[in-house]
Amino acid sequence: MVATRRDSSSTESNRMDLYATFPSPVRAVFGHLADPSHLGDWLPDVSAASAEPSGGTGADFPLTARVDGREVAASGEVTAFEPPWLVGYRLFIGSRMHGLRVTCTAQASGTRIHVHQPDGAAPLTIDLARLTRALCPAAG
Repeated sequence: MVATRRDSSSTESNRMDLYATFPSPVRAVFGHLADPSHLGDWLPDVSAASAEPSGGTGADFPLTARVDGREVAASGEVTAFEPPWLVGYRLFIGSRMHGLRVTCTAQASGTRIHVHQPDGAAPLTIDLARLTRALCPAAG
């Protein structure tokens, strides 16, 4: 079972904070979130990312994203990489730049994540149910 909470107390209209708890170990959750080729598992508008697991801060990678129902070439960059606790991304999709920062915290029940999108761009769609399904094999 995944528990989620969205922080709606923010005064910045496009800032987004999302919290969830997964029954998987922190290293498995972080490993999945920090691999750009798995972005589509939790960002449904990112249909494909071709990259090796992150080479650390500054690593660039190509991706394909859906904008207004069309697939467009896009790119991303790892902006923070501190295994197994923190990964940050900057995604360039169309004329927009999206920043994402994900922290993982080990808990007795599994892993708590905090997804933070600080920028003024429209928030990306995040699908935690897809992430839960993707993590199921990793939990074993």
